[in-house]
Amino acid sequence: MPASSHQSTDIGEPDLSVVIPALNEAENLKALLPLIQQVIGDLGIKAEIIVVDGGSVDDTKAVVAALDARFILQTERGYGGALLAGFASARAPYVATMDADLSHPPIFLKDFWRHRASADVLIASRYVNGGKADMAMGRRILSAILNRTYGVLLGLKLKDLSSGFRMYDRNQIEKLDLGARDFDVLEEILVKIHINGGRIREVPFHYQVRQSGTSHAKLFKFGWAYLKTLLRMCRLRYGKS
Repeated sequence: MPASSHQSTDIGEPDLSVVIPALNEAENLKALLPLIQQVIGDLGIKAEIIVVDGGSVDDTKAVVAALDARFILQTERGYGGALLAGFASARAPYVATMDADLSHPPIFLKDFWRHRASADVLIASRYVNGGKADMAMGRRILSAILNRTYGVLLGLKLKDLSSGFRMYDRNQIEKLDLGARDFDVLEEILVKIHINGGRIREVPFHYQVRQSGTSHAKLFKFGWAYLKTLLRMCRLRYGKS
């Protein structure tokens, strides 16, 4: 998509929206938000940081306000609900999504920004050449199986369909009607953008373990949601002419 299609007549509009789903991540956000702001400053762009809260009982809201980010309450459940709220609130032509737990180093936003014109979706990929994942063995195996299965059955030549660290052309995500509300929304987004003719590119990335707190992904629920979405995406991918 030509870069000129993203030029705004409103000089106050941001160039980049960074959407961060969060649930009780106040301590991590204290470290993460200044790091994102530093990267934004290095890039010399205007950006907004949107923290989408899933009902935190810690100091998340106060931390976000103190660090000049936007605080949004999600109205639908799960990770998918958080992304929907973030996408709806984003004002920039490019929308990055990342985790709140410091497993996604903000400096990688520079790679996204550099490659922004090359695809409609950029994926920080753990499994392409040059990528790496610091993960527990059980989660690593499940992730590899799910990504391989989705890629083969859906005919997508991608290695890391479940990475949540991405940058989107907002024109693409505005077209989507998403049904998934768990982490499987990530695959649904890619399938639907692919069907719409969008360009998807993977960029090598080193995934690191969370810095504090506990993961909100439950492996059994995680796997079951992915299986249901796989069946639904196969019908979508191959059931329509």
